[in-house]
Amino acid sequence: MKKITALVCALTMMAGGAFALVGCNEETAKNDTKKVMNVSLNPEVEFVLDANDKVISVNALNEEGNLIVSAETFTGKSAEEAATLFVEISNETGFLVSGNVKAGENEISISLSGDTAAANALYEDVKGKVNEYLSKENITAQIEQAAAITEAQLETLVAECAPYMEAAEVQALEYAELVETLYESRKETAEFYSQELKNAYYEAKAFAMEQAELETLKSKVGSLFQIAFDAAYKVYSETVSSIEDLRLRLLVNEDSLYQRGLASFREAKVAFLKYRNEVAEMEETEVTEEVLDALAQHEARLESAEASLLELGEQANEEIDAVKATLQTQYETVIELLENASVKVNDHLTEVSEKQKEKQTEFFTAFEEDYATAIEKAKTGWADMKAELTAKEDGETA
Repeated sequence: MKKITALVCALTMMAGGAFALVGCNEETAKNDTKKVMNVSLNPEVEFVLDANDKVISVNALNEEGNLIVSAETFTGKSAEEAATLFVEISNETGFLVSGNVKAGENEISISLSGDTAAANALYEDVKGKVNEYLSKENITAQIEQAAAITEAQLETLVAECAPYMEAAEVQALEYAELVETLYESRKETAEFYSQELKNAYYEAKAFAMEQAELETLKSKVGSLFQIAFDAAYKVYSETVSSIEDLRLRLLVNEDSLYQRGLASFREAKVAFLKYRNEVAEMEETEVTEEVLDALAQHEARLESAEASLLELGEQANEEIDAVKATLQTQYETVIELLENASVKVNDHLTEVSEKQKEKQTEFFTAFEEDYATAIEKAKTGWADMKAELTAKEDGETA
């Protein structure tokens, strides 16, 4: 359903400045423009950095990452400060093990995009600062530089957060354009501490931009085709609304099976992390078979909760995808009517682009209002989880 949007996407991106660096030497562009840094422990977080390696956007790459990014402000910090703060919060909340560290625990991975030499130099700086913190806290951890974030990986990220773009368009973007497009999209969802909320936003925005295009072209349809076009467009619009309602009901609303599954996952995660750290701080003689069995049970419950959450997400998205397949057919009918009415999108690119830009602000405001409860619940859910993880036992001092 991207046929029309694809033709106007360039105009929209140019308005946002994404094409400002076209013509630059590829390596120079990679070195002098924004770059992406991912930090992973179990929480996974993506930072977009400016040319001075300051954080200008932060985004969770998995659900646990939302706990990290909702806990503190990262924007404006240096890459070194941001990575260190990530590790500090991970330590506070038990994602880092304090005490006896086993294989597979406390493995921190850092990956960067852009010019190789600059990325390597920044990695060493970040690693040095993080190690300073770990040494001060007497925490044993392994920091490694993961494979560089490639342009192909950036294309995948852009395709996810800008689903209104054709695959060929995304692939045609230069490095600087890819990072800029990612940055612009991440800014819009900066306060959405939920993977499903962000997915809902990206898809709903794609539909809104598509509808803005079709509404603009609707006025170009002659009277001979107007009744047929209006009827087809009404069916299409109703299906768009039904998809958004379905996503709310299945994935976003507090009483949805997915959100209840997420609550169970959080509960199991808290229990596992707290008990794991209790065991790590025990003397070797205290780690009995009974203790190890209890730890294994906590881990099994966590794995079960995580598997259930993934299954619920897959089931919900399968149901949504089935309706989207119907929408695709309806969209093709609308496009066919436009073509029969001799309405050529190339003749109206500027007007369509202006309509899209006008709709973007309206859409963002409407989404925040429609999803206000879910947005607030996501934030408080992670705050409550952090409070549980950092709570001291009776008689224990900070």
